[in-house]
Amino acid sequence: MKTIFILFLLMFAMIYANAQVRPEAYLSQLPSVPGDICSDETKGKNEFISKVNEVIEQLQTELARRHENNEAKVEANKPKMMDNAMKQTGVSPELTQQMMALEEQSKGATGDQKKAYEAQKKALADQMMQQSMNISMGEIENLKKMDKAGQKAWATAYATEKQAEVAADPKKYQDQNAREMQKYNLVQSQKQLSDSLNAQQNRYMKKFTEIDESDDGKKLLNRINSIRQEIADLYNEYAKTGTGLDENKLEALRGEMRMAKVSYCNIQSPKYINVLAEYKSFIQSSMSAYYRLEKLSNEVTKMQTGVDISPEPGQFGLDNVSRYIMQLLDAYKYNLYGPEDWTIG
Repeated sequence: MKTIFILFLLMFAMIYANAQVRPEAYLSQLPSVPGDICSDETKGKNEFISKVNEVIEQLQTELARRHENNEAKVEANKPKMMDNAMKQTGVSPELTQQMMALEEQSKGATGDQKKAYEAQKKALADQMMQQSMNISMGEIENLKKMDKAGQKAWATAYATEKQAEVAADPKKYQDQNAREMQKYNLVQSQKQLSDSLNAQQNRYMKKFTEIDESDDGKKLLNRINSIRQEIADLYNEYAKTGTGLDENKLEALRGEMRMAKVSYCNIQSPKYINVLAEYKSFIQSSMSAYYRLEKLSNEVTKMQTGVDISPEPGQFGLDNVSRYIMQLLDAYKYNLYGPEDWTIG
């Protein structure tokens, strides 16, 4: 019984540890937006930002770990990816190896030696072109010199030759076309889902921008800056003339600025918090869609490279949580209360 209990605890610990690296876990750790955004107390603001920064630090550590693992996976699979890419062109591995060897040998070559290497590479490229497309470099050069009628005649002959190749081995080309159609459909599905999610993301970013650009907010912000300049002018006059500082005027200006700041926060913050709540709901509700997009993207990459270099699940979701956190950090952005409000003169 004791052994079973220990095994259960170990399994629970493993599941919990795994959940911690998923985007949903980081989202659940974030603090709620305080209800007193426009309060002149800085304690609540500091505590809120401190909690958000704790999650940011954990998330950045996780993203760095994932990035390192992904880089290592890609690096380990580079030879396979290159080999698969060359196979798709129809060029033999032998010619590919020869070209790579020539590239390496020609590094640092100068003068006649460089010319010799360039000639070898050009001859090898001609062979690769003929293997891949059954066209020589000479034919391409001649094609450039032809008039439109000659180019059209050449294209017709080339198409006829390709049709003959298909007729000689129809199954080969049927299979090839089926693979290409599968790839096309996969890419289209990925694009449609990606475009849909990006459109929704952009819609929320536009809403945040519209709050910043609102006329009422701009008017109050301009008034705050104007009062601040009036206060600065009072101090400059005092420093220049040495006459007494007009404390009554200064106190009135500071009171007016404080009221303008309160109005600014009360107008802007509720709008921001509402959009922020909508944005969080979108992040939560779209998580499954981002997992689908991630899976589609991985399948496209695998089909294109012939190698599975899929990152750990949840990468797209983590990126979205990061975007949300950046907006969450700005929850107090319209609360302009600060040191200048603590004193009258």
